[in-house]
Parts: sequence; C-alpha cells; structure tokens
Amino acid sequence: MINKYIAVCCYIGRCAKCASLYMLKCLYFVFMFCCKIREIAYRIYLYPNADLMECLEELLRCRHKLAKLVGYESYAHRALKGTMAKTPVVALGPHPFKFYVGVMRAERYNIEPSLYSPYLSLGACMEGLNNLFSQLYGVSLMSEHPRAGEVWSEDVRKLAVVHETEGLLGYIYCDFFHRQDKPHQDCHFTIRGGRQCRDTGEYQLPVVVLMLSLPHPSRSAPALLTPGMMENLFHEMGHAMHSMLGRTRYQHVTGTRCATDFAEVPSILMEYFATDYRVISQFARHYETGQPLPESMVARLCESKKVCGAADTQLQIFYAVLDQIYHGVPQNRSTTEIIRDMQHKFYGLPYVPNTAWQLRFSHLIGYGAKYYSYLMSRAVASMVWKQCFVQDPLNREMGERYRREMLAHGGAKEPMRMVEGMLQKQPTIEDFVDALVSELNPNFETFLMDSES
Repeated sequence: MINKYIAVCCYIGRCAKCASLYMLKCLYFVFMFCCKIREIAYRIYLYPNADLMECLEELLRCRHKLAKLVGYESYAHRALKGTMAKTPVVALGPHPFKFYVGVMRAERYNIEPSLYSPYLSLGACMEGLNNLFSQLYGVSLMSEHPRAGEVWSEDVRKLAVVHETEGLLGYIYCDFFHRQDKPHQDCHFTIRGGRQCRDTGEYQLPVVVLMLSLPHPSRSAPALLTPGMMENLFHEMGHAMHSMLGRTRYQHVTGTRCATDFAEVPSILMEYFATDYRVISQFARHYETGQPLPESMVARLCESKKVCGAADTQLQIFYAVLDQIYHGVPQNRSTTEIIRDMQHKFYGLPYVPNTAWQLRFSHLIGYGAKYYSYLMSRAVASMVWKQCFVQDPLNREMGERYRREMLAHGGAKEPMRMVEGMLQKQPTIEDFVDALVSELNPNFETFLMDSES
C-alpha cells in the first residue's frame, strides 16, 4: 500500500522538483505511519488488564502479610536479610529505546556480528576458557565420553574439571546447540551440589549443566559465535566455575546457592575477561586464515556498550526502586499510581497514560525485592576487576585469592565479608556508585585507533 502511494505521488509530480517534493511528503507519511503503528502496538501490549492487576496487587498484599507474620517490617526487609544490601535499597532503572540503541551502536562502531563470528568459533572459545582457567586456577577442562544413556541428547558434551594438584573437581554437561523443543535461554543449573560427606569423609563432587542456544556447525564451517554469544558463554561458565571451585560443608549453600546480589558476581566478572584483548588474543583466530582478531575491533566492541549506557543504568535504577517500593510498607495506592510517580521521579521519559507496564515486569515474581541485585553484582564485579585483574588478567596469585575469598564459600559465608576479603577493604556505598559510573567513561584510545585506521 505504501509503495503504491509513493508511486502515485511521483506520477502526480509533473516535474522533477514537484516529484522530489511529493517524495519528501511520502517519506514523511511513511515515517509517521510507522511511528503510529509502533505506538498502537506499545499501548496494546501495556494495556491495563484488570484481572492481572488484581493478581499482582494480591501477590504484594500476601507477601507483606507473610513478612509481618514472621516479624519483619515489610517483605523487602525479609527478602534482603543475608544479602550484601542487608536492608531495603532505594538508590541503586518503560520505554522501548533498546532498538534505537542497537542501531546507534552498530552504525557508530561498525560492530556487525558477521564481522566477528569468523574469529569466534566455539572450539576456539572453549580453548580460550581452558587457557584462562589453567592460568588463573590451575584447572583444565577435559572432554570425557559419557556412558550410554547418561546424556539427554547426542550433541551434549561432558567436561571433567581437573585441578593440577587436587584432581577431579566436578563435571559440566555442555548442552550448547539449538534444537527443536529446547528452551531458548542461556542458563546454568545444578544437577548435584558439592558437599562434605560425613559418612565417607570424601567430598561429593558437583555436577552442573550449561545450556545455550548456539548455531550448529555447517559442512563448510565450525559453529561460529557472535560477540554476544561468546560473552554469554563466558558468563555462564562463570556460574559453572563458581559451582566447581566451591568447597562447602552443605550442598544447599554451595556455588550459586548464595545471596541473590552476590550470585551474579562471578558470571559478570567473566564478561570483563571476555572483552579484554589480552585474553581474547589468546584464542580468537579466523577459522580459515588463522589471522588474529584485530585489537581495534575489540576496542570498538567494548566502546559500543557505552552508547546510552547512562540511560540504561537509569532504567535499571528505576526498575530497582519500583521493586523496592512495591515490596515495602503498603502505601494504599494502586500499583499504577506508584509507577507513574516513581517514573516521574527516577526516570527521564514520562509515563504513558492508560498503560500498566508493571504487569509485564515478570521479575517482580521471581526476584521480589531483589531486582537491585543486578546493579549490586555489576558494581562488585567492576571493583574486583579494576583492583585485582585489570593490570594482569592472567595473574595466578589474584586467581587463587579470588577462589579462596569468593568462589569457595557459596552461600556459607556472609557475602560482604567475601567481597571485603577479595578487595582487602570494606567498600562504601560511594564505592559501589563510583564503580557503576566509571563503566560509562569513554576510552579515548579507541577513537585514536579509529582515526588511524
């Protein structure tokens, strides 16, 4: 329909000047038409559903009642017990700006995934992880043939995690490839937690699964990963090593079974290794030519993540605040009234009337009062990286300290004490804020590399 409209307009224009004018009008019409369609879709998606609204508000009422029954001021106070935050946090945020951010990143930094994928074969990335763990912890990932019936799909791989002096530490099942009816999500989950066996005196070895949705290898090429896939692989492997290197008395507090605002620290820290050229240069090679991934391409990739980074952080803060308010002391207002006021106070874009974005905020269910954990974990990971690994990401001494102070304890030790042991100081709230803000600072060396090339 739009193409026909443009053609008619061009026909009506009897001269080149008129045709150009009509074309501009047509393009304006197309732009406004698309914007209107997007607005309509947005409003339909966020339309206030009365049944869902009652369900959410009943959930919040019941959670508050539960907290009061066991002696807490609010559900948020109960949920944050034993975490790094300790008490409700209202300082650590619903508009679809991510699409435009993606366009800006791709255009400004030329980070089309297809340019990177030939350097990031799955085999090369696994070799990179093996080298990294070997240098940091003295640990190797060794392929082991599963017994008959041991795995649920023929493309699942079994890895034995072996320490150079301690021997076998545990097993990781790698379910990496996309297949029909498989959940489309990247995750780590535990089959068996590690624990000290009182009867035998031996340690029950942990068994975990890493599940990704990677493309299969083709006849002409190995499985090639985009930068995002590679980072997700490193991220999930951070969870796996948290489980493998943990040595706790009880299995219900081993590895990732710890405070929510600490659980993501090991995985987010691995993202820093995944984007450091000193690490990447050890494994990222073109699968056909063997040429290394250029440092300038890695630098552009890192800088692209800072595009609209402040807006994204503000959005996460808004989400975290909203989660805390909803799970705090009841305010005798509807959840929509609260989101309207909080959005005006904590976010830069206005509330859209007659919408109920909170009904799409699924994290309210699983993360109740703990959505801030993502920002807290990122701040801690940033501090650990900059204080302990930024000078030398392959430093064995720091790797051993990281294992000893943070990975070994799971949820058996207070999380802030683990952070203090690693940083060798007690971080303040200002340290957490500074860590998040520092992530947004541009690296001017990247601009120099771009201008030189």
